[in-house]
Amino acid sequence: ELVSLRSRRSNLPARMLALRAELGRNLGCEDEEIPFIGELIKVREGEEAWEGAIERLLHGFGQSLLVPDHRYSEVSQWVERTDLKNRLVYFRVRGSSVATRRSPEPGTLAEKLAIKPDSDFYDWLDSEITRRYDHVCCETLEEFRRTPKAITRSGQVKATGERHEKDDRSALGDRSKYVLGWTNEAKIAALEVRKKSLEKSMAGLADRNSALYGEQK
Repeated sequence: ELVSLRSRRSNLPARMLALRAELGRNLGCEDEEIPFIGELIKVREGEEAWEGAIERLLHGFGQSLLVPDHRYSEVSQWVERTDLKNRLVYFRVRGSSVATRRSPEPGTLAEKLAIKPDSDFYDWLDSEITRRYDHVCCETLEEFRRTPKAITRSGQVKATGERHEKDDRSALGDRSKYVLGWTNEAKIAALEVRKKSLEKSMAGLADRNSALYGEQK
């Protein structure tokens, strides 16, 4: 994973990039033509306190591919006939499908996201994010309880229809799991720390193994 990250700028897992590379080779298209959403959006500067919760909620969305309309037929055909050995979500982006643009409501999650300015998919992402992620970012649990669609800094999410979710299977601030943005220095640093910790554990296990082997003899 570290080798892969050092060769690029995005935060997507290497397995997802390998899947897109295979798709691109078969279709004869470049990565930039079928980008992952995570390569085109990031948490705005100054909103770091919300980064963990946002990364967690957008984890699946960020690993979704955007497919331009003229590539849709061949992409869907390739996906249909290929054993992906993985999970893939992709969105068909029609040239005429973008609704009238509107600014995100103040205080919502959508307002805390920035879209890569030079992206061909800017309008689609702007419209989709504003519609999909209009969760109110609540500073208190009282505000969260009375708001129909909301999110807290600790990652508890409330959706329309009274559905609540909080997924603590990984630490909220674990940057090794982050997928958004077009710079990855922070993710590399997080994985380097994890690598050193594992190396230290391995050295300890090697010493223990040697000691046990001596006792066995």
